[in-house]
Amino acid sequence: MIRRLRWKMTLMTTLLSALLLSAVCAAFLLSLESGLRRDSLSVLYRVISETETPQWSAKEKGTAISLPYFTVTVTPNGGTEVTSSQFYDLTDYDRFTAAVDAALSQGREQGEVSGESLRYLRQATSDGWRMAFVDVSYERSTLKKAVATVTAMGLGGVAVLFALSALLARWAVRPVEESVQQQRQFVADASHELKTPLTVMLSNAELILRTPELSPALRRWAENIRTGGGEMEKLIEEMLLLARSDQRQETPAAQRQEVDLSDLTENALLFFEPVLYEAGLRLEEGEIAPGVAVAGDSAALGRLAEILLDNAVKYTPKGGGIRVSLTESGKKAVLRVANQGKPIPEEERERIFRRFYRSDAARSSKGFGLGLAIAREIAQEHGGTLDAASTPEGYNVFQCVLPLAN
Repeated sequence: MIRRLRWKMTLMTTLLSALLLSAVCAAFLLSLESGLRRDSLSVLYRVISETETPQWSAKEKGTAISLPYFTVTVTPNGGTEVTSSQFYDLTDYDRFTAAVDAALSQGREQGEVSGESLRYLRQATSDGWRMAFVDVSYERSTLKKAVATVTAMGLGGVAVLFALSALLARWAVRPVEESVQQQRQFVADASHELKTPLTVMLSNAELILRTPELSPALRRWAENIRTGGGEMEKLIEEMLLLARSDQRQETPAAQRQEVDLSDLTENALLFFEPVLYEAGLRLEEGEIAPGVAVAGDSAALGRLAEILLDNAVKYTPKGGGIRVSLTESGKKAVLRVANQGKPIPEEERERIFRRFYRSDAARSSKGFGLGLAIAREIAQEHGGTLDAASTPEGYNVFQCVLPLAN
């Protein structure tokens, strides 16, 4: 839980920071592109009326032009004449003509001739058009370099932000982690401490019930003590199991042993056959594939199968059916325990796996709301999942998916 919280905080912080950084980078690139475009358009507006190449002085503030350009006049019959230029070879008449034809074919007052990396401006005159062209290859090159630089810096920034977010998340979650650890330790210690007096109480209740001359009232009270103590003993055992699960990290794959899940499922079914008979339930035929092997803890996986069967027995009405199947799907083992009964509402299908959660009054009298939480913990410790669903045929299906042993 703490690890998931830490990762969520890290990812959320990194995502928000990356979005903010992306917005800043995008604003910078747009500003740069706008500035470069504005500079080239300024050159076009300044030179379009020139009839000869001006002698621009770099000392005159705001008049120096460093971008290559040329201006032409176009007559109605298609004649083209270059009137001024800078940094262009005036003898390359074919290039000028091709650029003019491409610009005129667009039918716009201004635009770009992409093949020549030229931006143009056109003005109508009494005897045709006057057109100015400016070279934008430097503009495009500058933008391309800026994009590459900003992208590299952005990726580096995201990596740094991720590392900082991970450190900050670890620091921020530490008090919560310590508090949760203390709560877990308290539950474990309290459960251990309760077991001794509870054992004494149950032993005394058994001794009282063995007394021959015990009155009916005292016998009834002693039986109540034994029943209540037994329920409390089950609760303490489940709390201890959860406490151990919380304190235990997921077992590394290298340390796991190969477990025959088929045998565990068959053993659980044999154990519950008398329980099903006494409860007036029927066990429907289901496929138990032989030799389905997973890696993990045999005792924990057996406990998982027993919890699912016990849950099915509790919430199946008398005369209802329970179906158990175990199959392989790809590289996964799929254990399904289905029971007839009241459908689980969709909004409840995740909540029923919470600790001490009972969805309705019918469930509140059956168990402590820990069994399914323990089962999901076991499944997750083994790299698997446990989910619930309801079918149109009136079955509630609990499906556990575990990775097969290599």
